[in-house]
Order: sequence, then structure tokens, then C-alpha cells
Amino acid sequence: MNTPLTVDSDAHIINKASSTEAVYLHDASLRTLTTEIISHQPVSSLPENEKSLIKNADPEVSAITMRQTILYPQGGGQPSDTGSIALADQDPAFTVSLVRKTEDGRILHFGRSADPEVVFVEGQSVIQRVDGAKRDYHSRLHTGGHIVGLAMELLFPEMKKVKANHFPKEACMEYEGLLYNEQKPLIQAKVDEFVQQDLPILISWVEDGSDLEGRGALRDGPVRVASIGGLDQNPCGGTHVPTTKLVGPITIRKISRQKGISRVSYEVPLEG
Repeated sequence: MNTPLTVDSDAHIINKASSTEAVYLHDASLRTLTTEIISHQPVSSLPENEKSLIKNADPEVSAITMRQTILYPQGGGQPSDTGSIALADQDPAFTVSLVRKTEDGRILHFGRSADPEVVFVEGQSVIQRVDGAKRDYHSRLHTGGHIVGLAMELLFPEMKKVKANHFPKEACMEYEGLLYNEQKPLIQAKVDEFVQQDLPILISWVEDGSDLEGRGALRDGPVRVASIGGLDQNPCGGTHVPTTKLVGPITIRKISRQKGISRVSYEVPLEG
């Protein structure tokens, strides 16, 4: 018999001192995790800067924070994970549709309760589950973007990367300078080479990111770095597949240009 969740009028209070441990940064292979509830509250009770993290939320949507999470929050060009939260040995009681990180390091899990009249209570032990198929797809897209980036770095070292987008149907890498469709076969061949080499995706941490390009040079404290076989170093908080071959075939869809910026659009298979 399932034990009902407890209605708690104080459950909406967030402990501002409690940041969420981002377990996915250290082990992106986990698909379930047992952790503890910090808070559960309606979106309407969030401060304005946190309400803005979710668009057009209806009254039944609420936000949960926990001590740890394996669900990736939207950011770094990668979409949010989806999944569920449940008490031990029970059916999922909460469906997670969006995950976002706050300015103070808490990770909000937005979604709907199976029964809107009840909420999780601070201190309850719960099981997180990640939508594994979606996570795998997002990881292949993210690693695919790094592979395209490495190909570009070796083929056109003079071109500075300005943006990366790893969202489905939008995935692209953008660079200062002009590229043309005639150069697409050259990029495709280099990308194919890296995929076939089955290079490892190496995740490490450095205490000082000042020697790294991009936002890593601006961060205080340790910086997480993703590397394709030791050939590059990119500050990155996203999830990846273990090797380049696991991405599957990467297709360079097109090259476009606007106001001196070239966009290399790519895609990877929906299923690995």
C-alpha cells in the first residue's frame, strides 16, 4: 500500500543556504539517485528572478529542490533533462519537465505532482529518475558539438568560436569570419575521422581556468574541463558520451553566414 505524501504548509520555505550538489558533473551515467527533499513550493511563491526561469507556468506547476541531483539543468547550450521524483518503492509522484539552476546554486526541478493537493516535505527520502533516452540524445548532441569544434579548431585555427548550441534541431557552432558551403566536405571529413577514431571524452577539473578559452577563464574556483582524447580543452558543465564513436554519425547540415558570423549546423541520430 502506498503511503500518501504529507501536506505541509511550511514546505514552500526554501533554505537559501543550501545549494544543490550537481552529481551529474561527476557521474553522468547515473539514471537513478536516492536523495533528500529540501523544499517543494508552487511557482507563484518563488522570487521574481526564479519565476523567470520557467515561462508561462500554470498554477499546477511547482518547484522541488533536493540535496543532490542527477538531472541536468538547462544551460551551456544543452537542454534540461526530464524525469521523475518518487518516494521509495512507490510510483512516481512528481513529473519533472524542466530543471534550472538559480543564482545561489540551488537546482529547481519544475513539474507537476500526481496529486496537486499534496507536497513533498523537507527531509523526505526520494528517488530521482532521469529520462535515459533523452539524456543520451542530449549527450550525443553535446559531444557532437565538441567534435565539430575540434575539427574547426584544427582546420581553421584563425576563426574564433563565439557560440555553441546543442539543442535538438538547432545544434550549431558559430565563429567569427566567413565560411562557405564549399568548405562543408572538408569539415565533414574531419568530423567523420574523429568519430571513427573512437577517442575518449576525458573529464577533469583544474584549479585555475585562466589559461582556458571562453568562460572558464572568468570563473572562480575549480573549472570542469572536457577533452576529446587530450586534443583540446574546453570548460564545460554538460553531459557527454564516453567516446566519440558513441555519438554516431554526425551530419554537417549546412553552413550559413550573417553579419560576419558563420554558423556550422549539425545533427546526430535520435537513437544511438
